[in-house]
Amino acid sequence: MRKTISSMILASVALSMGCSFIARGEDQYRTDTRALLETRNADVRSCYDKELANNPALSGDVVVNFTVEKKTGTIMNATAAEGSTAPESLQACVVSAVDGLQLTPEDRRDGSATFTYTFTGPAAG
Repeated sequence: MRKTISSMILASVALSMGCSFIARGEDQYRTDTRALLETRNADVRSCYDKELANNPALSGDVVVNFTVEKKTGTIMNATAAEGSTAPESLQACVVSAVDGLQLTPEDRRDGSATFTYTFTGPAAG
């Protein structure tokens, strides 16, 4: 019983000190990261719409690799990865749209992730 009370006291102290990080499981990490990326869907769509003005049949994938830093929850080192088939200008715009987002609460572990945006132009068939 004493161990349980000590654990509860430690947990209370940690919460009162403002600790806000958690240890997500793999599925929860994936779900939370996807939800974070989806907050930029309008920006990503804007990137695509600009490219469609030049090429109405534009289609392709932008594969984005990034790290979620454990101390801040910040998406860092976002890059367009191998497998990206969209034009470089679209790749750069998408990377810019997601780089710097912040996952809250932070996680106890660094996370490495790959996310693929697939674009299909209205004239692509």
